[in-house]
Amino acid sequence: MASSSDYDYRVNWPVNPDAPADSFESKAAFVDNGSGPIPKERYYCPQWMEQERTRLWPRVWNWAGRAEDIPTPGDFFTFRISRESFVVIRGEDNEIRAFFNVCPHRGNRLLGDGVGSLADAITCPFHNWRFNFDGSNDHVTDRETFREEALCRNLDLQAVRCETWEGFIFINMDANATPLLDQLGPLPDHAAPYRLSDMRIMRRVQSVWDANWKVGFDGFIEAYHVHCIHPQILPTFNDYHSQIDLYPNGMTRAITKFAEESPRLGNNEINPGLRAMMQEVDLDADSFSGGPADVRSAVQQAKRQRAERLGLDWSVFLDGQLTDDWNYTIFPNIALGLHPEGANLLYFRPHSTDPRKFIFDVIILMHPQQDMSIQPPAYMGLPEGADLTGRERAETIVVDWREGGLGELFDQDSNLFTQVQEGIESLGFRGSILSGQEQRIGHFHAELDRYMNTD
Repeated sequence: MASSSDYDYRVNWPVNPDAPADSFESKAAFVDNGSGPIPKERYYCPQWMEQERTRLWPRVWNWAGRAEDIPTPGDFFTFRISRESFVVIRGEDNEIRAFFNVCPHRGNRLLGDGVGSLADAITCPFHNWRFNFDGSNDHVTDRETFREEALCRNLDLQAVRCETWEGFIFINMDANATPLLDQLGPLPDHAAPYRLSDMRIMRRVQSVWDANWKVGFDGFIEAYHVHCIHPQILPTFNDYHSQIDLYPNGMTRAITKFAEESPRLGNNEINPGLRAMMQEVDLDADSFSGGPADVRSAVQQAKRQRAERLGLDWSVFLDGQLTDDWNYTIFPNIALGLHPEGANLLYFRPHSTDPRKFIFDVIILMHPQQDMSIQPPAYMGLPEGADLTGRERAETIVVDWREGGLGELFDQDSNLFTQVQEGIESLGFRGSILSGQEQRIGHFHAELDRYMNTD
């Protein structure tokens, strides 16, 4: 490993120091958010949770679902964030709209949690008031029994902002919010080669973890903990030499090298993990003339050649994109890992009432494949034999973290974060101290503070 004197927190470790300034790979300019401490109360105080409910969640773009979930008019799904519920529906004009999931009559929830399809209207099950797919009121039951002045206000469903990017549907409760694309900064350009809009969700797993949502988010946007909690991936994952980039609006990126051993190990021979990655792309480790430091480049070239044989156009990708994890955060609660084979999205939502719990969603997307020889790399976490055709909607699998089943790495994290939550609340803890490897956490909390300090 490089000595401490080699490390500059303003630069960290550019994955390609020679990348041109206009390259997606280039290092972003340093942003100084300090180094903490981060006050601990935000992770458990009900008052802070309530302020998030009124100052944060109504003013940010919240990911609600995918356009593929509602392909035809009348198709809908419901989405929850904090204590709010929304109906996202495709209208007769093919437009996707979103509304508070509440009837303007007496406040009843219009639709239960889940997905479905409606024939011709949204009907409240309490008194049969009906609403068109554009939210307009179509019917008031026994209208003649209402005094006219009682019905003089707007009886339509209350709409919220609804915008899409690459098939991802976002909603925003703030009518004055800046457009979604403005909030996404460089991500739309960086993500264009991956053609996310053509991907389909192949796996959805959801679990409620015993920690604040920020404990979860903090933990998943730094690789500093990997050598302690996930040592089994160090043979193929360079956890130390990550490139960290900070962008406006709380967005961050980390580029971390796969197919390269962690410098913490210091092996001089090609380890079994690297051998397995080579085997995935038809490289024979026994006849390979290079050493461990040459594997990443060899895997990249082998992937290009294999893509050509399979009829895949990967000419748009940089060499580093063929092996490495390009992981972006979308403020406030999304971590999106991009790979040519697919994408994985980690989603951290607050529990509706308990600041010591959060809802964790693991979403894996891929381009639909008819040729089953086109498989994702093992690190994407799809189970063996998974249907990759994308013809059927992937149902959400609900997992109790105490029983495992999320996958080895996630199972390790779920136990860890419970301990972190307990420790944060100790009288002996005085707030988080951040290293240069944890700059993404500091950038996230600096943006969070801007929302929380504004009425």
